Amino acid sequence: GGLFHYMPQGHKLEKISSEDIRKSLSQAALGQPWVAEAAIDIIICAVYERATSKYGQRGIRYTDIEVGHAAENIHLQAVALGLSSVPIGAFRDEAVSKILFLPEDERPLYIIPVGYKK
Repeated sequence: GGLFHYMPQGHKLEKISSEDIRKSLSQAALGQPWVAEAAIDIIICAVYERATSKYGQRGIRYTDIEVGHAAENIHLQAVALGLSSVPIGAFRDEAVSKILFLPEDERPLYIIPVGYKK
């Protein structure tokens, strides 16, 4: 277990910490219990500057659309594997950023708890 960062270069996970962050992440998500109870929590983050530097303010929209597509695919794959997932957008951004050790320009946009159905 622990905290991992997806590295698109090489399609691998980089371990950031061995600490179980689910309880603190749940607190940052306004106490939503399924964040703490899930087998895993996938947090989708973005650096808006990557898109706005090329597309101006419209880059924010493009980023949000792509994040939605990624989240949809996570939910579809969860169903295909017989798992449950839930999209969460209600959380304290600053608290989640701190828990994840995010750089200043990176923003958490979605928390997706994934686990076995009860």
